Amino acid sequence: MSKRMFRKPVKATRKNLAAATMSPAMQAAMFKVANVAANMSRKDEATQQAARKAIAETIEDWIGFLAENEPEAVEDFYYEVCMLATAGNRRRIAKHSPMPEGVFERVEDDLREQKEEAQREAEKSQGKDGCDESSELTSA
Repeated sequence: MSKRMFRKPVKATRKNLAAATMSPAMQAAMFKVANVAANMSRKDEATQQAARKAIAETIEDWIGFLAENEPEAVEDFYYEVCMLATAGNRRRIAKHSPMPEGVFERVEDDLREQKEEAQREAEKSQGKDGCDESSELTSA
């Protein structure tokens, strides 16, 4: 047997395409692509911002309409929005003039109850896990 048979095959190395230098024309083309993408992104953000502003302005009118026709729907709306909001945004929403009285307090009470219930569930699951471990140690 010759030594040739035991040699590992030599792989051809691939050229690193990312490390290859770009020609000035290619750099200019990449710059143009980046500019177009940035402009499209700015236009899209402006469109989305205008849409958010339009929704905010329309909601004000919608709340006024509901307050006249279905006051309980206004309470439900503010309740749901406050339940989803962060604590800081919840305080800001509570200062909104069309918000019915008592909704903020109801939200705070419900959130407190949810938190207490979650803590009880966590304690139960920790207690249950603790009992399982202690019973395994006792039976072993």
